[in-house]
Amino acid sequence: MKKPFDSLRYRYIAIAASSIFILAGIVMFFAKGFVTGIDFGSGYSEEVRIAPLGFSVSYDGDKNAVLSAESGILTLTMRDPSGVEIISFRPEEYPLSGDIAEELELHGAEVSVKDPLLPSSNLIAGFGFPAVLSESPVRVNFATDTVDVRIEDVREALAPVGGASVQTVGEASDAGFQIRVNAGENETQSDIEGRVNSALGSAFGAENIVIMRADFVGPKFSSSLFRDSVLGVLLALALILVYVAFRFRFAYAVSSIIALMHDVLAMLSFILIFRLEVSSTTIAAVLTIIGYSLNNTIVIFDRIRENIKIEKKLDVESLISMSVRQSMTRTVITSLTTLFAIVPLAFLGSGDIQLFAINLTWGLIAGAYSSVFLAPAFLSFFHRIMPINVEKEKKEEEYSLV
Repeated sequence: MKKPFDSLRYRYIAIAASSIFILAGIVMFFAKGFVTGIDFGSGYSEEVRIAPLGFSVSYDGDKNAVLSAESGILTLTMRDPSGVEIISFRPEEYPLSGDIAEELELHGAEVSVKDPLLPSSNLIAGFGFPAVLSESPVRVNFATDTVDVRIEDVREALAPVGGASVQTVGEASDAGFQIRVNAGENETQSDIEGRVNSALGSAFGAENIVIMRADFVGPKFSSSLFRDSVLGVLLALALILVYVAFRFRFAYAVSSIIALMHDVLAMLSFILIFRLEVSSTTIAAVLTIIGYSLNNTIVIFDRIRENIKIEKKLDVESLISMSVRQSMTRTVITSLTTLFAIVPLAFLGSGDIQLFAINLTWGLIAGAYSSVFLAPAFLSFFHRIMPINVEKEKKEEEYSLV
């Protein structure tokens, strides 16, 4: 006859495996440290697209002229005391960049055409739009399949900048890149931005660089954010300890907190070993996993408390194993259901969303594992120090919140 599943039978194997994994993370921490994002490490972040210049446009007339780009459509808005004129350059009416340039000239703008044959449907609008037209030219770029820029080319171009981290954004054919540079002491955003864009301009042509987004976090703000994030996690753990101690007993609370600390350390070890970036999204993933793992653990602990009052002939370790078996289906189904929603983002997402999904996927696995193998094992250990008895459980039930 096949023996029923007994999670406590594997307690020492589980504790040893977790200890080895966390120890590997600690070694990586002292050897290489975290790969921090700009929000924790301070620095400059820039998302760029490398796309050919179609034309540049300027205006020195009497009207107020604004060139905007929404949903891939270029729009010219001209205002004067007599009214407002809006001209939208839709791709079906103006299929090429040269067609838009000709129409802009008809409305009094001065246009310098670089490539009149670029498809207007591939308009690339950076954060310079909407732009108030003046004597200073505004560049309008359009993506094309002829651009062949690899991530290795961008890294080579940014080598003089020093310490630049480059990631691909979107498909390789989009020529989109996320660039991060750590800030030096007393270095400002304009200093780093100038160095980065100068290096990119020298390699690919300044007129072909479209800045899609730019962020800068100073050293003081990043250190404050990191400190507040750590305090937030510690406060969450402290409040959970108080809640579980009040809702159950102190032995349950200590067991659940140790299991939750395991989940946090396991996630950080995973990040260290696989050199993932630590940012504010990492803290969001950690807090999400704390709540998710605690929910799984509370379900098992609640079943243990109920079984203690029903199965009076069984010893506590047998009750713990039985309770884990009874909750196993619920734990597995809940974890798989969540993973089905998260895993596609881990593979198909990009940027912070993908990083959050990867962290959450590992955290869900670690949380389910600790709820089944570690939290019950710790409760069994603390039972020897603070024995669980039926009378105490009945008394607590009278004051239960449920």
